[in-house]
Amino acid sequence: MNQRLAYLDSLRVFLTILLVFVHTSIAYGAAGSWILEDVDKSQVNVTMVLLTIFTAVCQSFFMGFFFFISAYFIPISYERKGAIRFLRDRLIRLGIPLLVYYFVISPMTVWFAKFRDQQTMAQFYNDNVWSFRWTFFGPTWFLEASIYFALLYMLFRFVVKGRPEQKKSILFPSVKTLFVVAIVVGFTAFLVRLVYPTGEGPLELQLGYFPSYILLFIAGIIAQRQGWLAYIPEKLTRMWKWIAICMIPMLPVGLILTGALDGEVHFAGGVNIQAFLYAMWEPFVCIGIILSLLSWFQKRFNTLSVFSKWLSENAYTVYLIHPPIIVGWTLAFHGIDLPAILKWILVSALSVVICFVVASMIRMIPYAKRVL
Repeated sequence: MNQRLAYLDSLRVFLTILLVFVHTSIAYGAAGSWILEDVDKSQVNVTMVLLTIFTAVCQSFFMGFFFFISAYFIPISYERKGAIRFLRDRLIRLGIPLLVYYFVISPMTVWFAKFRDQQTMAQFYNDNVWSFRWTFFGPTWFLEASIYFALLYMLFRFVVKGRPEQKKSILFPSVKTLFVVAIVVGFTAFLVRLVYPTGEGPLELQLGYFPSYILLFIAGIIAQRQGWLAYIPEKLTRMWKWIAICMIPMLPVGLILTGALDGEVHFAGGVNIQAFLYAMWEPFVCIGIILSLLSWFQKRFNTLSVFSKWLSENAYTVYLIHPPIIVGWTLAFHGIDLPAILKWILVSALSVVICFVVASMIRMIPYAKRVL
């Protein structure tokens, strides 16, 4: 591996671990939907508020960051392999895990978590899987979207093929440029959420978040072509870090001032101040955190030890298998009299450890590394 890019693999590991903590937080009180929840969310409490703020901050950047990192390597892969091999490898690397998750991991996890005492697994499959009554993409919506993005990138390369290559350079965006981008992305997200509120969309693609996902995917491609990551302006990063820090408390304060504690919660979408605040808040936090993490990991984690290399190699498999492991630990702690926040920490930490161990074992299966 190119040592200069080692920090991107470390970032991918960090984001994968963060994903586990985010999904576990929903099980213990954060807003959102998850396979199995172990708390009563009908009454708002401090734990629910804290975990919801945590998930909102993470949601603002971490999946978009996945798209950025993935897109960064796409031009390199496309030019090295050519269109046909690039598409074939994308379908193998993304399509096979997607199918395994959709038809095996996800329905079996849902059945065990919710329906094992009501019907047999065969009945559950007949009623909900083979009938396509429900969809089971779960977190692999990211793989689904990545296939679509790869196809669009191929179409773009086909359209521009044969045109004279332009040498025009694109400078790293300035503070003002990023400010305008944040406003445009936020307003676009607000408009999309009038039709598809957060959490909704065809084939489990939550389209209300896609304005930032699309932007970061394109930014990843441009960053690779223009060499943006070779020098990330420190002054700009520092300024945007403080913008993000100052913006984070504005969402909970704004929601409280508009009646959230009284049950008036409408931030998912619609023509209301909460939805507008949430949509505009996200990109400012997103840009600040992503720039800060890129800069920090580039300085501190730009080499891979044996252990960090092992984590990096298994991160993709962890992404695929973490739901049933989280569900298993959630069931194991069900009924134990511990504060929800402590259960969240314990279940998240145990799930991370077991996920990486199981992932390394799965990748020992013959031919598994070809896909994973």
